This record gives sequence, structure tokens and C-alpha cells, in this order.
Amino acid sequence: MRIVYVIAMAGMLFAAHASASEKTRDVVKADTREAFAAAAADVRKQMENDGRYAYVRPDEREKVETSLTEMGRLFDEHESVAQMDKPTQVKLFNAQENVNAILTLRDRDRLICERGASTGSRIVGTSCRTYGDIEAARQAGSKFMLERAATPCAANCTGK
Repeated sequence: MRIVYVIAMAGMLFAAHASASEKTRDVVKADTREAFAAAAADVRKQMENDGRYAYVRPDEREKVETSLTEMGRLFDEHESVAQMDKPTQVKLFNAQENVNAILTLRDRDRLICERGASTGSRIVGTSCRTYGDIEAARQAGSKFMLERAATPCAANCTGK
């Protein structure tokens, strides 16, 4: 009975990981100028504060913008991928891969699972959280520590 439970849990974790991977794969994959324009506009919108890719770092944001600009330039020269020669298709592919790699890494909906014992326990388990939850907790912790450091000493602090 226990082995069935372990296999079922492993299957659910694999399914969750597979569905999360499929969901984030190839965010920008366009074969025509119109499809690219729509995808680029969506990516830029999703990189705003409350968007799916809000956790993209400033240096990565610059790389995404550079790649999107390069892809836009290639589509300005050619209506579709079918009209591009092979070296141009390779440039487009590399730019798409740069964007997709960054967006996949910083996707707030990406599921991250860890195995380990929870605090106060020796029982090993698996816990899964989204990248967005992890980053929000990290930022809240940093904000709390900065606020505590800036707060003057409480009334019971005598300095002796």
C-alpha cells in the first residue's frame, strides 16, 4: 500500500512539473510579423509590476528588450520566417531563445519543489511553491529587516 502512495505522489509531482514546464515554454515563438508584434506586446505588458514576469531583473529586462528589438528588426525586413534565409532564421531563433530563457526563469507561476525536513521535524517531505511566492516572501523579509534597522531603539533600550 505504501509503495502505491509513493508512486502516486511521484506521478503528481511529475505532472505538476510537466504542466508548469509546458506552460512556460516558448513564450515568444512567432513565425509572422503580426504574431511577433502581439507576442512582444504581451511580454512587455507581463513584465510590468503585477505581470507574470514582474520579477525579471533590470539587467535581464534590458536583454529581453534588446532581443525583442532585434526580432522586430528581422520581421521588418521579412514578413515571415519562411521568407528569411537560414542565417537570419538562426539570428531570430537565438533572440527568441534568449527571451524565452529569461522569461521561463523569472515566471512567477513556475513551480519549485524542494525535499527536506520541515522546521522542528525529522520527517522528510516535499514542499512546492511558485517562484512568485518565494520572491514575494524574500522581498517582504528584506523590507522587514530594513524597516527594523531604521527604527530607533525602543523605550527599554538604555544603552548601558
